[in-house]
Amino acid sequence: MNIALLSQVVEALPDPVAVFDAQLRLVTLNSAFVEENKRYLAITFKAGDSLLRLCDAAPHVRGEALEHWQRALSGERFTLVVPFGDPPLHYKISYSPLYNGDDTVHVMMIIRNVQQETEARRNERFFRSVLENLPVGLQEFTPDGWHRNMNTAQRHILGEDHPANNGPYNVFEDGFNRRTGLTALLDEVKQRKGPVKKEMLLRYSEIHDENVTRIQPLYYDVTGFPVLDLQGEIAYLFIILSEITEKKLAVLSLEKSERLLYTIVEHLPVGYIQFDNFGFIRRVNQTQRRFFASTGLEEQPDSNLIQDPFARLFELDQLFMQVLQKGKMIRLEKKLEFQVHNNGGKTDREVFLDLTMFPVEDPVDKDQIVVALVNDITEKKRQELENVKTHEFLLQTGEIGKIGGWEVDMTTRQMRWGAQTYKIHELPPFTHMTYEKSLSFFTEESRNRVELAVTACMQRGKAFDLQITVNTARNNVLQCRIIGKPEYRNGRMVRIYGVIQDVTEQYKIRNQLTRNAELMRLFFDTIDMGYAVMDKDGKVNFINRKAQEIVDHGKVIGRNIFEVFPTLVGSTFHARVQQCMMLQAPVSFSNYLPATDKWYEFLLAPMQDGNISIFTRNITDSKKMQRELRKANEQLSSLNKYLVNQNKQLEDFAHITSHNLRAPIANLKALMQIMNDTDGEQEKELYRGMFQEVIKNIDETLNDLIEVVQIRKDLNVERERLVFSERLQKVRDILFVDIETSGIELITDFSEAPYIEYPRIYLDSILQNLLTNAIKYRATDRKPSLKLQSRMVDGGVMLTAEDNGMGIDMERYGAKLFGFRKTFHKNKDAKGIGLFITKSQIEAMGGSIHAESQPGAGTKFIITFSPE
Repeated sequence: MNIALLSQVVEALPDPVAVFDAQLRLVTLNSAFVEENKRYLAITFKAGDSLLRLCDAAPHVRGEALEHWQRALSGERFTLVVPFGDPPLHYKISYSPLYNGDDTVHVMMIIRNVQQETEARRNERFFRSVLENLPVGLQEFTPDGWHRNMNTAQRHILGEDHPANNGPYNVFEDGFNRRTGLTALLDEVKQRKGPVKKEMLLRYSEIHDENVTRIQPLYYDVTGFPVLDLQGEIAYLFIILSEITEKKLAVLSLEKSERLLYTIVEHLPVGYIQFDNFGFIRRVNQTQRRFFASTGLEEQPDSNLIQDPFARLFELDQLFMQVLQKGKMIRLEKKLEFQVHNNGGKTDREVFLDLTMFPVEDPVDKDQIVVALVNDITEKKRQELENVKTHEFLLQTGEIGKIGGWEVDMTTRQMRWGAQTYKIHELPPFTHMTYEKSLSFFTEESRNRVELAVTACMQRGKAFDLQITVNTARNNVLQCRIIGKPEYRNGRMVRIYGVIQDVTEQYKIRNQLTRNAELMRLFFDTIDMGYAVMDKDGKVNFINRKAQEIVDHGKVIGRNIFEVFPTLVGSTFHARVQQCMMLQAPVSFSNYLPATDKWYEFLLAPMQDGNISIFTRNITDSKKMQRELRKANEQLSSLNKYLVNQNKQLEDFAHITSHNLRAPIANLKALMQIMNDTDGEQEKELYRGMFQEVIKNIDETLNDLIEVVQIRKDLNVERERLVFSERLQKVRDILFVDIETSGIELITDFSEAPYIEYPRIYLDSILQNLLTNAIKYRATDRKPSLKLQSRMVDGGVMLTAEDNGMGIDMERYGAKLFGFRKTFHKNKDAKGIGLFITKSQIEAMGGSIHAESQPGAGTKFIITFSPE
């Protein structure tokens, strides 16, 4: 065996290593072996020393060490852990025989201090024992969620059939955990790298009670926490489950009871205020909050009832102290008068309260608290006061209106009268009265009518309202109105009751009114004007003879005029009637009735009783005269306008003629003079051709002048409804060749004003001239285009035509743009007549045209058509 090589290998090993032979002598050893023995046994070993020195230093291990060395020398390879020292240290010793051929000659002994590992395993066993016996569930997972271990309590919680007990299980892949929130909790633990605790409903249990099985939820406190490695990353995930079902159900039951109590208190129909024993408000329900809001009082939860000036003013503090000290309930009505601030002012308020205060002991703190039930009875109190006032009012009204009450008891046939009834009959109050005795005050004819009415009321339950004559106890004759109706209880008539009213004065007044009405009818029938009275709903209450003749219909009185004549609904007459009623002021107007081809003038006047007086007369003849006069005025106005236009035409014609024919005629004179001075026939023939050209130009000028004159002459040219897109298409068909040759692009937008009332010949001429100009004066360096757009402006139609042509210098030629025979470009086809005619046609119909342009930037024409 190569000892030198073996020494190098041994020295390279990190643990203490020694090689000894069969005589237990050290053949070679490394420095770690030397240092270890030197530190713990104070022995310095070197090659050639005997291992027995170890036995001398530690006699208690001698026998066991010799046995181990002999086993190794016999060729056995083994490893064992032995304690050594005081206190003992644990070493892991490995024996490896080294063979030289078939004979064992040396043994390598490797010693490793495993004291820390031993202590760690011992601690691990301890902690595992502790965790295994914990009363809460504990489960370990990898960072990816794979189950590694769990204690007995967790197995019991999960159950024997849980997947974690029967193979690989990932907590994040379990859908049940996503529903319970366990997955979200572990995700939060991983995100925070810290513990997270939540309450969860994880499972249900069955509770068997005789033949009934109940399902009970099981709640747990779930705590998740990570174990981090040295690099701060999660090495393991743990969850701890602690069952809190009983506690949770108790809390839920308490919360349910609290919510139920809160709901009951919150929805009490009376106000609820709870005070502590110091007088501070602890709780107010919604009814009380609405009360605070309705009264304008401010809810102040921190205010003290004992110290509050408002409470002390109305002695609420004394009531509180009385309840608190005596421990008894108090109930009373309380009237509160106060001022509330609103809209910068103050308003006096008066509130009546039904106040109940009683003591209650707080079940937790054992303190006395006071509960106040506040019922706002302001309306009830006001109603009671109103009833008293109403009763007094009825008594006063009965006395003023001479109305008294009465009733007949159907069982006893006894009659009861009111005080005013005795007064009407001129009897002392409380005189004994029966049904038969009461009839004795009526005349025979009235008595018979009353008896028949009472019999019908008793047999058929029919109410009655009669006019009767009464002879009073003092022999005065009165005209009275008696009204009666039955009262039933459980389907049986128990009494007949009603009123009796002295209407003697009204009877006299009605007779007088009847006479006055007859006189009024005679008066209105004699006047030569229709008169009728109509209520606000259209029912005719009166109509005189003249109005009846105008209406020319059967019976109208008592009928609705708008039902008799449906054509009046929505008419001028209908609108004026509504105007008269709304303004409560007279309204006059005239209206044409197509059915009779007649005009009528109406005067509607409101009456104090809500009716309307209607005065009417036939104005057909007057209307016809007005129409003839208006027609004559229109003809005169048209003639005057025509003459003015003619004069203007003559002036323009004279000006244009003198201006535009002067040069051609001068040319004719000059040519004639030259031709007369020429002797050569050939030269004369040349001048004759010039004569023809000049005469042709004069003829064209005259034709253009005639066309312009004709435009100005046609003042009454017929208008018709024209659609811009249709008329433009007509012009495009006419100019088809020019459009195709020029390649002009037409862009239109007639959406806002698609049509116009205008003469067709004028609109076609205007569109044609605008399109022709855009083609004639197009730019040579770009594709020509023309955009036509119509829109509504101030009730009229505006048409814009914008091209991208050569443009015009408006500063230089703007004033002459629409002149007769004015041209501004060197275009052989330009005559200067198109825009002049266009302007003449537009202005002849009351419109206007102007242009916006710059050289090289195109031209925009803006045409405003007159709405009439």
